[in-house]
Amino acid sequence: MTTPAAPPRASVVAAVDAVQAWVERRKRAVARDMHECGQSPAQVHLLGLLNELGPTTVSHVAALLGTTPPSASAMVDRMVDTGLVVRERNEDDRRVVTVSIGPGGKEALQVALGGRREMLERVLSQLDDEELRATLRVMARLEEAITNAS
Repeated sequence: MTTPAAPPRASVVAAVDAVQAWVERRKRAVARDMHECGQSPAQVHLLGLLNELGPTTVSHVAALLGTTPPSASAMVDRMVDTGLVVRERNEDDRRVVTVSIGPGGKEALQVALGGRREMLERVLSQLDDEELRATLRVMARLEEAITNAS
């Protein structure tokens, strides 16, 4: 027989409520900014992946997006046509084709993210050095806890 789990501490409940509210506000802001850039959420997601990864294959993109290679290829084709993504053949093995974010994609991603970096710099510059160190410690600890919970 298992014993029922103890209810979470009040501080955990308050932290969950605060984090969930913050995440929801950020999601709404990102959705608004995505609308302004004219790209779908899936396209913005792909641009973000390509921005992080650099040149990669459509098969790798499909795996990261959780879709089939033909679906990923169709999305890439549309994004190549609009100048968001660049498709290139490997010089050593012409059978290998890579895709990467193009200048138009970088611009669209910047619009979609709504100047997130600049906003974060403005917000974080209001904290003193000790508060910034504490923020970094908490972020690292949260990432560790998320990884361990998965």
